[in-house]
Amino acid sequence: MRRTRFSSLSLAVLTVALVAAGCGGSSSVTGPDEASGALGASVVQGTVLGGGFAAPSGEVTALSRGSGLTVTVEGTSLSTNVDEEGQFILTQVPAGTVTLIFEGPGISARLTISGLVDGQVLSLECLVNGSSIEITTPAHTTPTKRTKITGYLESKSGTQLVVDGHLVDASQVSKVWRGDRRTELEHIRVGEKIKVWGTLRGDGVLVAQEIQARSNGQSEWVVLDGRVTAVLGSGADIHANPNTGTGSCGTASIGDVHANPNTSSCPTFYVDNVKVTTNNQTRFVRADGSPLDPGSIQVGQHAYVEGWREPGKVLLATTVRIG
Repeated sequence: MRRTRFSSLSLAVLTVALVAAGCGGSSSVTGPDEASGALGASVVQGTVLGGGFAAPSGEVTALSRGSGLTVTVEGTSLSTNVDEEGQFILTQVPAGTVTLIFEGPGISARLTISGLVDGQVLSLECLVNGSSIEITTPAHTTPTKRTKITGYLESKSGTQLVVDGHLVDASQVSKVWRGDRRTELEHIRVGEKIKVWGTLRGDGVLVAQEIQARSNGQSEWVVLDGRVTAVLGSGADIHANPNTGTGSCGTASIGDVHANPNTSSCPTFYVDNVKVTTNNQTRFVRADGSPLDPGSIQVGQHAYVEGWREPGKVLLATTVRIG
């Protein structure tokens, strides 16, 4: 896989507001700065929504809005993968006007963007489906951009990390997690899948504020954010917490929230066609943080789920938030 390259660039002070225009097989984003002949390099940060490239139904990777999708700057060797949350970052992009090529299963589309500025970050959000691209929010150019990336930790030298080809500066990180538990940066291992939240600079470096490791031995930490597509009821192999002496689901205290002690079943359900199981350790809450009766989960509700998945097994949720 081709990787984007890194260099140190001074930040420019000019901010250019861009407005998206058009959709279809070839779209464009234009702005007041038509510096098509400008020298230097910029950063393009984007979010891809929708599209016909989800993984087969039932796999955890069906969550991915960008599975198998790449974004390439036409006429260059600059190319990157879209991560499982639909995010991508391209660095060393020539200033001025470029065309991005989106390619993946069922996807072949082009987007022309202009007004790229040396040392600045251009951010955009687009809906890609087949050969069609629609810009869903106006693109904008700023010296820095708050963003996140998910990928595998390729190398680590002190606080300097490379995550799926992207340079990450972790010298200012404030929180490091393994799943939903706090840990230290020194315990994050090369080869692990991690998620990084931070500030993307105009030189392409992501300055991390928070890092989450998404593995625990053989298990992988998975986050789902979508709609409940099916509810199967309780799991036959799920037992109550032996420390509570009850047969209720979710009665164990997790943080300062308790599940409904009157509920006797731990539901199994699907979120965007991903199977989710629960047990007496699962934390069930509403969007406002109040306790949720697990038996009230219904098809069509919005669900946010966190949990662990072992290879070849379904997701066991630690937290389920409905609404």
